[in-house]
Amino acid sequence: MMIMTMKTKILEYFRLIRFHSVSSETTIILLGALVMGQRDLSLLFVLFVIGLLGHILGYTLNDYADLKVDKKSDELKKKPLVSGAISKVNAIIIAITAAIFAFILTFIFFPYVLSFTILIFTAIVSLTYDFFGKKIPWISDYIVGGALFLFCLFGASTVTQELNSLIYIVCLIFFFDVVYINGIEGGIKDVDHDSLAGAKTIVTLMGAKVKNKTLYLSKKIIAYSCILRVIYIFLIVLLGMQKEINLWYSSNYLLQAVIIALIVLMIIVNYKFLNISTFDRSKIKKLIAAHSALSGIIIMVTLLPILGPVIVVFLLLFSVTWYTVFNQILYGKALQPRI
Repeated sequence: MMIMTMKTKILEYFRLIRFHSVSSETTIILLGALVMGQRDLSLLFVLFVIGLLGHILGYTLNDYADLKVDKKSDELKKKPLVSGAISKVNAIIIAITAAIFAFILTFIFFPYVLSFTILIFTAIVSLTYDFFGKKIPWISDYIVGGALFLFCLFGASTVTQELNSLIYIVCLIFFFDVVYINGIEGGIKDVDHDSLAGAKTIVTLMGAKVKNKTLYLSKKIIAYSCILRVIYIFLIVLLGMQKEINLWYSSNYLLQAVIIALIVLMIIVNYKFLNISTFDRSKIKKLIAAHSALSGIIIMVTLLPILGPVIVVFLLLFSVTWYTVFNQILYGKALQPRI
């Protein structure tokens, strides 16, 4: 009985830090370093750990800050802080400990002024979103996007202090991808209880609502969503035009065709997502997982000429395997975390 209780408690802590999605932030920080030429496995592992610690800090405090809002939703009552399985004090201790160790590792392995400065600003921007994000809806998604932009840039700065246009474009792609995922997808996923709790997100302000299990999305939301996706696609095309990649001017027609096909598939999934009539959180989360996976795959496939097939395949398998395996372990469903 005690063993089962201990196992349950440990699982609750892993749910609190959203261990299933660790691969997202760690892949971003690793890509920042890999794009700039880092191939030392020991240093890449250190970066992975720093990314893990940053993930723990951000998501633990996010759940802490959103506690009152989350309590308004019956579907979120099993979240560790909402259910009381983990105390608010323990959540704060976990977050602070993660931050301390992230800075210690950076100081030991990457003692560069630029890296340390970027990491400090990343933490500040992340905390700003966690505690004030739903109070400043018009820019909150850009704040969290900024945090991921800086996280990617941090990874690059651990390799060289001379950053080029290539890495800035990669960081911008993550920036606008996160703005979409957090603002549109996340906003629609939570619109039922956000509206009840009076939380002001970009989609609630633009008129999204749920009435009698029917999801209503305004034309403003559809238009804004399309603009964000067009910007993402434009940046992907621009990335392929960089001299280090030289994709669109080459004769690599197969890779060009694969990227175009992936973009078309992403657009189709996005269309289905924006045309959901019945508010079904399970279906919404499946479409979000599919869309997020496709947008991530497109980035890495576009970077294939400089990363090489081994690294790209590893990162893709790592991201998908980590997400599905730990979703299954923590929530019993490979594509539906309890968030």
